Amino acid sequence: MKRTERPIFIVSSGRSGSTILTWCLGQHPNIIPEEESNWLGPFAIDAAVAFHRGSVRGERGQLSANFIQREAPAFKVSRSPEEPKSRWVDGTPEYSFYICGLRKLFPQALFVHLVRDVTAVVRSLLNFFPDGRNRLVANEQAAYEYWLRRVTHCFEAEQAYGPAVVYRVRYSDFVERSESTMRSLLEFLGERYAPECLEPLAERINSANVPANFNEREPRTDPAIMERAKQLSNQLQSSPQIQGNSARIAEKLESEFDHRVQYFLNLERNYNEAQKMITKLQKELEAIKTSPMAEGYRPC
Repeated sequence: MKRTERPIFIVSSGRSGSTILTWCLGQHPNIIPEEESNWLGPFAIDAAVAFHRGSVRGERGQLSANFIQREAPAFKVSRSPEEPKSRWVDGTPEYSFYICGLRKLFPQALFVHLVRDVTAVVRSLLNFFPDGRNRLVANEQAAYEYWLRRVTHCFEAEQAYGPAVVYRVRYSDFVERSESTMRSLLEFLGERYAPECLEPLAERINSANVPANFNEREPRTDPAIMERAKQLSNQLQSSPQIQGNSARIAEKLESEFDHRVQYFLNLERNYNEAQKMITKLQKELEAIKTSPMAEGYRPC
């Protein structure tokens, strides 16, 4: 297997350190750091939708007739001969929602689940203004929900695909035991240890600069949401990653992926039906407006 066929995705909640970990791995002699791309996850859905449309006629369909299967790798990755690095890493946090789809595009891809304590993430989210004016999340509850949704997806992927595919890294270990954590991570990735991978830690990247006296507590926050998030956070921080994989959870993720594909498959048809209904109602309304009844005529 060529190492170019094993891209690396860092998945996490935003504000968990994915940017700096991406740049740390990008210092490796064999790994290129990619800008957060955002498009590959939705593309996995689009590719599945296109496959459905191209194989709608079964064995006589164009794709099936040419022996093109849904599970076949959609991408063959290659680099210029002049490029010394053969692998790349992408730290887009939103790919937490697309791990199943990304595995269809890149069946040999490896995923790093970077998990940070939820309280620290919430504080960072509430002090993060991507455009310089507007906060990423509206309030404390939205911050907990933001973390919970993404980390739940990552944890399910851990269980579904096992530690040979999804490797958990704790942010606290990355910061406090940098060298040993990086050595273990690179071993998982199948790469030799390179001390230059720790160089970006000398400066804070994409920091929210949370004030020391900042208090994130808001009385309107649903305590049940907070409790769910903190329980999951404590579990991920204190418990080792489960060995093996769960076929049941893998089937759940596959079902959710198929549901999203079906949604987009039906979206165009539903839109066209809605447009026809609107046109019909508009014609009926015009007919009512121009009828004698609309002009005040009353039969004897």
